[in-house]
Amino acid sequence: HREHLQSYGEVDFCLDPVAHGGGISTAEALWMGVPVVTLAGVTISSRLTASMLGVSGLQDWVAADEDDYVRIALEAAADPARLARLRMSLRQTMAASPVGNIPAYVSAVEAAYRTMWQRWCAQV
Repeated sequence: HREHLQSYGEVDFCLDPVAHGGGISTAEALWMGVPVVTLAGVTISSRLTASMLGVSGLQDWVAADEDDYVRIALEAAADPARLARLRMSLRQTMAASPVGNIPAYVSAVEAAYRTMWQRWCAQV
């Protein structure tokens, strides 16, 4: 896994697969300072990356359509200085976002489990 994470040092940015976007691969890329271009779809699996980018303040990496996806990628490739600045700050950005706030995430999951349990108990 360490070698896998180190390989992000050789990547300028990632292209999120269309139709079934990344989950942990997106989170890892962003944590390692690699921005991700995505096209938000209509299913949960096609919106995971858009959600992570959105709550991290990186909405400009979320494409509205296929042409926009290509445009974002071409603009990123054409501006290595912008990419370098973003890469230097991306881990801090992620850590400060809801994606990186582990205690808040755990609390939200615990609250969801409690709500599900309460609903189930109310039906019995």
